[in-house]
Amino acid sequence: GVVAGSQRIVDWLSQRGRPFLFSSAMTVPDVAACLAALDLLEESTELVDALWANTETFKREIAALGFDTGVSTTPITPLMLGEAPLAQQFSRRLFEEGVFAMAIGYPTVPRGKARLRVMISAAHTQEDLDFGLSAIRKVGKELDVI
Repeated sequence: GVVAGSQRIVDWLSQRGRPFLFSSAMTVPDVAACLAALDLLEESTELVDALWANTETFKREIAALGFDTGVSTTPITPLMLGEAPLAQQFSRRLFEEGVFAMAIGYPTVPRGKARLRVMISAAHTQEDLDFGLSAIRKVGKELDVI
């Protein structure tokens, strides 16, 4: 398609239009950091192994609590909650408990499919995982999710 308009409209669409929303060029320091990360990953599997071990532990424990984690084959684990207000409330309560997990709702996901997005990393310790799981359990019971 083609959009014709004044320079002001073209500039606005370039800044706000969906195809351009996430297409900003990376900065030089960001590129350098990515290259350094690739070097680390090529030198050893230690970080990747730790990431998957942490992910498997978290997914196993969160499922044992009774949470629906949807279909996820990555270290990003959704906690399916359904309605956006519940997901937002759950996210706020977790933040108050010292855990950051973003609520994701419409239009990012379909209506009625709101969730929390929990991102596990290789840097998490067992204590970190236990802390997060404990907070999720507490808030899940408080909000009648589990």
